Amino acid sequence: MGSLGVGLFSASSNCPLRLSIRQSVLDCTKPKVSRVLDLKRGATGSRKGALQQKGMSRTASIWLGLFVIALLPVFPQAPTGRIHGHVINPGGTPQQGGTVTFVGRGISGAAAEFPVDTHGNYSAEAPAGTYKIVYRAVGTPHNKESDHIENVEVMAGQDVLQDIDMSRQEYIDALSADQRSRLEEIRNHNSEAMRSNEIIRALNDDLLICAQDIKDANSATDAATKAAKYGEIETLMLRDTQAKPDTSILWAQLGTGQFGLMKYALAEASFTKALELESASQHPNPQIRSWVNTKLAQIHALPAGVARMNATLPVSNQPAMTSATPGPAQHKYEDLAAPQPPPAPAPTVSIGQTKDQVIAAFGEPQRKAAAGPKEFFFYTELKMKVTFTNGKVSSIE
Repeated sequence: MGSLGVGLFSASSNCPLRLSIRQSVLDCTKPKVSRVLDLKRGATGSRKGALQQKGMSRTASIWLGLFVIALLPVFPQAPTGRIHGHVINPGGTPQQGGTVTFVGRGISGAAAEFPVDTHGNYSAEAPAGTYKIVYRAVGTPHNKESDHIENVEVMAGQDVLQDIDMSRQEYIDALSADQRSRLEEIRNHNSEAMRSNEIIRALNDDLLICAQDIKDANSATDAATKAAKYGEIETLMLRDTQAKPDTSILWAQLGTGQFGLMKYALAEASFTKALELESASQHPNPQIRSWVNTKLAQIHALPAGVARMNATLPVSNQPAMTSATPGPAQHKYEDLAAPQPPPAPAPTVSIGQTKDQVIAAFGEPQRKAAAGPKEFFFYTELKMKVTFTNGKVSSIE
């Protein structure tokens, strides 16, 4: 076997390794060829000898392969590091999609390209070294780029942060005048959208508070707790209907707070506003419509001349309200006063009362009439007719 090893290399020929291996294999099989020729010439020989010669050839080939493998060079794997970052578009918001490509030694092809997710994030693993990283937006051909960052260093065993921020001044200055003008429009639009999102988040927070206040008020056994919970609902919703007056659920919740405080005229107006918005909406909410209609039916079913009066009196004749009740458009947020306790019960009229008692409670009627032993008081503003028989209330309509 030592002779096989020596025959692999030749100082004079300097043949490639694969050619030397092929020549050696041919040399090893030469005795077998000679033996076959001898048999054709009629020479005697042992079949066993031929098989032994063949086995020697195979053994020599196996050892030769192992020897060649042992001589192949072994290259150590280059140490790697990680890198991650955030891609930001010129408008200052996360850039969705696209790819980040590493340009440098030790990495190429598909292994050098990494996707950007829908939140603008990317992460990669690459051999340690210094790279140029190139961002390409979706649809950008490989011979062009959206942005790049030079001299980005990936360090072995470390995770490096490298953002690609296209809102930086250097990038903006390189844009044409038309591109900068369009960018300004985009930024203004994004700014308005962000403000709108902030308002919506605040409204959702307030609606969660209102939902809990309704639960607390329903479970409370004392009037003070109920008044405080419904008062908080009214205060929050007066502010929120001013911030976003086109949202039906805010008016519905405002009406709920006012209904709980027995401010029936205001509650009816708020519920009616919610119903109008729902009717005009392209996507009405059946739950809101059902809730509002239920509450309006409760207001309209109040006993005539008692609580019904509070629902029909002009606002100027209502019991004292909070400072916000004249209308949210007339007050800033900080001017909203804490809600007052529920107002005192409205004046009442009941069977058996005298004319003097009714006049003391409601004042002089707008019109009077008489028919035999019966007299009629008509309160047109209240849409109420009181009938007296022999000087005492006999019916109320």
